[in-house]
Amino acid sequence: MLFEDKKSVLSRALAGGIIGLVIFIPLGGLFNDLVNGGLITMGPHTPFRLVSYDLEALVGSAPLALAIQIALYFLMGAVVGIATLPFTDSGRELVLHSLVHFAVTAGLLILTCTLLGWAWSWQAMVVYLILLAVVYLLIWLSRWVGWYIEVMAIREKLGLPSGPSPLKWRETLPYLPFIALLCLIFPLVLTPFDAADVPVLRALLYPWLLLPVGSFFSGLSLGRREGFCPLYPLAGGLLYVPVALIAYNHTALFHSLLFTLPALAGNAAGGAWRRVKRK
Repeated sequence: MLFEDKKSVLSRALAGGIIGLVIFIPLGGLFNDLVNGGLITMGPHTPFRLVSYDLEALVGSAPLALAIQIALYFLMGAVVGIATLPFTDSGRELVLHSLVHFAVTAGLLILTCTLLGWAWSWQAMVVYLILLAVVYLLIWLSRWVGWYIEVMAIREKLGLPSGPSPLKWRETLPYLPFIALLCLIFPLVLTPFDAADVPVLRALLYPWLLLPVGSFFSGLSLGRREGFCPLYPLAGGLLYVPVALIAYNHTALFHSLLFTLPALAGNAAGGAWRRVKRK
């Protein structure tokens, strides 16, 4: 068993499933049109396709296809919801349980993309799995940074705690690997896997979803532990500039704001939460 508290697992899975429906139904409708009948396959285009054409053709019924889609969306959200719980306290078991959870998530992703016709080629499926692995790695790295900061705080309590560094640059340093992964490595890795004519990954998913979401929650994590750290959103925005020029062109320089502004908002919210908790 990955978890001993079954009640917590069920509640997190239910909450995650509901959130998954809220997120995946509109995104899935857009993606169904994009993949099944839109820009990629050059078929008939509609603004929104609720039911996957491929799945409807496979099962022979639009209501049944819709029910299967909803079940898949719910399961994807439930799996993510379960991931918010700590797997275990042991290092070896933590790695093993995380690998099992990743395998289940990857299998569900493969099943969803196959049934809904989102994997129009094996290369597309590889890209999906790479995206999943990168997101998983980002979450792992974010949690590791949090644990590292907590260990530093404990060590300071055992000795003479030092005050915050100027502009909290020292407190920001443990989050630099996260910035490097999200702002430097990730967009460059996506480049060879994206289509030249319709760069869905680099033009839509990464700048408008993964970049702002990752920057906001990492900034929130930093703010909750160290307070407001102004160098964090600034560092991410500046590091992204050369990547924008390499992976895109000068017209994509505004993407740096898609990191800076959400990171600033998340960091400010985390700092405010920390002050309220202390009071």
